[in-house]
Amino acid sequence: MDEKEALTKLAFNFKIIPFLENHIPAPRPPFVAMINPENFSVNEVIDYHTNTQGIGVRGSDPIYRGGCGGGFTLDFFIDGTGVNGVKIPVVAQVLLFKLATSELVGAIHRPPYLVVQYGTFIRDCVLTSSDISYTLFDQYGVPLRAKIKATFRERTDSKLNQIMSAFSSPDLTHLREVERRDLLPLTTQRIYNNQHYYLQVAKANRLKNFRKLEAGTQLFFPPLK
Repeated sequence: MDEKEALTKLAFNFKIIPFLENHIPAPRPPFVAMINPENFSVNEVIDYHTNTQGIGVRGSDPIYRGGCGGGFTLDFFIDGTGVNGVKIPVVAQVLLFKLATSELVGAIHRPPYLVVQYGTFIRDCVLTSSDISYTLFDQYGVPLRAKIKATFRERTDSKLNQIMSAFSSPDLTHLREVERRDLLPLTTQRIYNNQHYYLQVAKANRLKNFRKLEAGTQLFFPPLK
C-alpha cells in the first residue's frame, strides 16, 4: 500500500474527535487510527430499584427506573513500522491519542467530550479508561507497536446518540462477538430478521466451516443490498 492509498483509506478508519460543550471543536487535532480496531464490544446499563423485602420473603421484583446509557470498548493497534503505508512514530501516536481523549482542556476545565466514529457506528461520549501495552521494540528499545484498549461511556442526553440509535437496522453494518454454541443461521436471523442470508455472511467473513463458530471471534454482518 502506498502513502496516497493509505491516506485515502483514513476516511473509513476509526476516529476520535475532541469537542468542547455544544459540539464546538476543541483546539486540538482528532486521533485517527491507521489500523482498524481488532475488537469492538458494546454494553448497555439499565437501572432497576429493588423494594425492601419482607422477613422470610425470597427476592423482590425489580422496579425499572430508566436507562443509564451504555458504553463500548475498542481494542486497536498503533504501528510505527510503516507497514500500513504511513510511518509515524508510536510515541507520537500515543501522545496524539492522549491529547485527544484525556488531557484537560482549559476552556472547560476537564478532558474533552468526544465523538467516536467507526464505520456506521457514531457516538457522543467520554473516555473512561485506557490501557496501553507496547508489544514491539527496535534495537534501541524504542517502541514500534502498541496495543490500546479504550473504554468509552456514552452521554445519555446527547441528541447525536438518540439520532444514531434510531439507525440501528439491518441496512447498517453490524459486528457481533461469537458466544459459545452460537449458530450462524440463528445469529443471522437476529440481525436481519431472516436466516437465509447466512451464506452471504459466511462468505463475507471467509468462514471455512460456518457450522462451527469459534467463541470470542468477531463476525461482520454487511449491509443488505
